[in-house]
Parts: sequence; structure tokens; C-alpha cells
Amino acid sequence: MYSRRLRACLLGGVISAIICFVGYEILYGFPPASLTKTANTVGNRLLLGFAIGISGWRLPHLLHGAIMGFLFSLSVSIGFITQPFGFFAYTGAGVLYGIFIEWLSSDLFKAPMKAER
Repeated sequence: MYSRRLRACLLGGVISAIICFVGYEILYGFPPASLTKTANTVGNRLLLGFAIGISGWRLPHLLHGAIMGFLFSLSVSIGFITQPFGFFAYTGAGVLYGIFIEWLSSDLFKAPMKAER
């Protein structure tokens, strides 16, 4: 059961990375994609999915996703601190992606966090 949750969360991370990358391209007028931006985006969203998948925090699942999304997005968005729009857009998107990943794994794939014994 837990491997199903981890796989669902990683899938949510991949989907989030694709949406995030496409959204960036649309917002900024399709600038040339660099390996650094692509790796940062994919790595951050996969790490978010992995962290949500293995986390044991006992919170309501959508709140859990929002908090995790906020915390893990800060690792990249802090680099945009001089650009307020970029900072808030990336951080806000991270919160939404965290909620999405948690919803995908808990509600859609029916793989909630493991209960304590």
C-alpha cells in the first residue's frame, strides 16, 4: 500500500513539473529553455512528490500537501526574492502542487498516509 502512495506522489510530482515548466514558458513568452531551469523545476517538484509520499505528519491531507508544497518551493523561490512576482508565483504554485499531489495520491489513487499502529 505504501509503495502505491509513493508511486502516486512521484507521478503527481512529474505532472506538477510539466505544468510548472509549461506555465513558466507561457508567462515569460517562451524563452529558450535552459538545462538549469529545467533541472531545478523537475527536481524540485519530484522532491516535493517524494517528500509527501514518505512524510508521516499527522495532518489533514490537503493541509499536509499545502505545507509541504510551501516548504519545498521556498528552496527555489528564495532565488526570486528580488522579483516579487516570480517569488510569489513559484511559492503559490508550490502550495497548489502540494495540494494536487496529496489529492492525487489520497483521493484519486486511494493511497492515504499509513495510520499509526
